[in-house]
Amino acid sequence: MIRVLIVDDHEMIRNGLSSLLRGEPDIHVVEMAQNGAEAVEICASKEIDVALMDIMMPIMNGVEATRLIKEKSPSTRILAVTINDEPRFIKEVLQAGASGYILKHSTKDEIIRAIKDVALSKHHFSNDVLDKISSEFTRSSRTKGPMLTKKEEEVLRFIAQEFTNQEIADKLNCGIRTVDTHKRNLIKKLEVKNVVGLVKYAIKMGVVGS
Repeated sequence: MIRVLIVDDHEMIRNGLSSLLRGEPDIHVVEMAQNGAEAVEICASKEIDVALMDIMMPIMNGVEATRLIKEKSPSTRILAVTINDEPRFIKEVLQAGASGYILKHSTKDEIIRAIKDVALSKHHFSNDVLDKISSEFTRSSRTKGPMLTKKEEEVLRFIAQEFTNQEIADKLNCGIRTVDTHKRNLIKKLEVKNVVGLVKYAIKMGVVGS
């Protein structure tokens, strides 16, 4: 059973997410909070597997709440659920420790899938968020780092999301050897030692959170 905390300053959103998850056999909404400060307290006193975290809230925003929860309750995973798709907010909350980022207009199936992925220590991003991340990373890499091909950028993003070589090959419709070649090229271009270095670079550039 995945124990969930819903954090949002709008009661209608809290109740809507709770109703959406009601009846799911593997998910149980333990508590709801209306700001980040309440969320930190709840995670410190109750066993929460996944916190659905809004970003813009009074008293304490979602970025600061995520940072504190990961410090005080590291086993709790954070899934950002927000209307805000600005790259700087995505980067901030991921660097604070969130494991995923989806938008409030996501379908029920995606929200449930995201919760389950994050609970399994995977990363999850909605497609529109991935598009934002990819565009921002492309811009950043051109101005702050080595020039990467589109395929290399995609491979780096998938590596940072902890996909296996086979999963990356399937997503890119190519062979595993091609994926290996892209990895070797990335390691050389980004001047890192191994795949762990690639993940650290991706986090630094805001592709995914830690």
